[in-house]
Amino acid sequence: MSNTYRISFRTRIRNNKSFQRLHDCLKQLNVKHWAYDFQEFLLTLTSELSDFKRIEATLRSAGYSCHFIKLENLSEPGKVVLG
Repeated sequence: MSNTYRISFRTRIRNNKSFQRLHDCLKQLNVKHWAYDFQEFLLTLTSELSDFKRIEATLRSAGYSCHFIKLENLSEPGKVVLG
């Protein structure tokens, strides 16, 4: 069984087109659960990918500026990596 991670990035979504592009990026990465906080500009996703740099590179190639905040291993509660 693979581990599941919660990964948080700070990024800005400017309009509906940008929101659709984000959805397409995350679908390409096989990310099924994600949320965006419009007040905090915080994108949080749940993924089996532990390599946040791959996710960050994909988002940046789609035109998003991303600042990694933290990675949590949901399979091991309390284990947090700050970016």
